[in-house]
Amino acid sequence: MLVIYSEKHKEHNPKFYFALGRMENFPEMPSRAESVINAVRKREVGKVLQPNDYGLDPIKRIHSEQYVEYLQHAYENWIKIGGNPEACIPDTFAINLDPQVKQLVTESKNKYAQAGSFAFDTAAVITKGTFSAAYEAVQIALTAAENVFGGMNAAFALCRPPGHHSETSLAGGFCYFNSAAVAAQYLIDKTGEKVTILDVDYHHGNGTQSIFYEKRNPLFVSLHGKGDYPYFWGSEQEEGKGEGLGFNVNVPLPVGTNNEDYLDNLKKVIDSKIVPYQSRYLVVSLGLDTFGGDPVGGFSLTSDAFYEIGRLIATVKVPTVFVMEGGYAVSELGDNGR
Repeated sequence: MLVIYSEKHKEHNPKFYFALGRMENFPEMPSRAESVINAVRKREVGKVLQPNDYGLDPIKRIHSEQYVEYLQHAYENWIKIGGNPEACIPDTFAINLDPQVKQLVTESKNKYAQAGSFAFDTAAVITKGTFSAAYEAVQIALTAAENVFGGMNAAFALCRPPGHHSETSLAGGFCYFNSAAVAAQYLIDKTGEKVTILDVDYHHGNGTQSIFYEKRNPLFVSLHGKGDYPYFWGSEQEEGKGEGLGFNVNVPLPVGTNNEDYLDNLKKVIDSKIVPYQSRYLVVSLGLDTFGGDPVGGFSLTSDAFYEIGRLIATVKVPTVFVMEGGYAVSELGDNGR
C-alpha cells in the first residue's frame, strides 16, 4: 500500500464553528491526520511519499472557475471587509435557487455576500491556510490516482481537509475541494475507462453525488446514516438524472447500525451494483466516522469492522485509490485507518 501525505494540512486549523446555536470546538483538527500517519508509519503499512503538483486544471474539471478563485482569495477578502481573522463564516446564504438550472435567480455583487454565495452551511470555516491545505489535499489524491494508473494495486491518499461534501461551487461540512471527485475524473480523463466511487463515510457524500448526478461514469455508491447530516440528500430515490439515471446508488442505514448489518449491506451493494458495473478503477471515500465511538457519527461499528470493510472492498479486484474523508474519534482513528 502506497501512502501519500503532506504536512501542509496543518495550515488549516480553525478553532471553532457554529453548531446547535453555539460556538463549538472545530472537530476536523490536524491531530486526525497525524493519528493516521503515525499508525501507518509505526506498522510500516507502506512507503510514504510526498504529493506531486498537478496544478489547478484537474480541480477545475470538477469545480467552477468562480469557486476556485473565491477560495484562493476568500480569507484576504474577508479580512478586507473587517471579518474576524480567526474564521471566515458566512452569515447569509444564497438559497434562492432556480430548481431548473440550480443557479441563483438574482446574484449579488455586494462584497459582504460573497462567503454565503459559495457555501451551504457554517461548517466550512475558512482560515488563512485553508486554500493551501485544500489544494494540497487534491494533489495528494491526484498523486495516489497517478500511481494506481501507473500500476500500483492500491494507494492511500491521506487527505485533510476532507472533500466529499463539496459541490461544484459550494463548500460545506468541513469540505472545500472534492478530492475524491477530482481523482475519479482524472482517471476517467486519462484512460477513458469506467470508475466507481464508493463512499463509506457515515455522512452522505452529497457533493460527489451532485457533481456526477447526470453522468453514467463514474458510478457513485454511498452507504451512510439515514436522515443524518447533510439532512437533505442521500435517499434511495436519488438515482441520478438523464444519462446518469441508475448510476447513483444510495444505501441509507439506520442510526445504531452494527458490524453485521453494515457489512451485509456493503457486500450486497458490491455484488449487485459495483461488480456488475465492471469499472477499471475504484475510488473509495474513506470515512472512519462509522466507528461507534465517533463524536459526530451514529453507527456502532467496532474497530474489527474496518478490516472486514477492507476485505470486502478487495473483492472488487480493481486498482483502488483510498481518499481520507471523515473520522473524529482521534485516539482510535489511526488504528481504524490502518
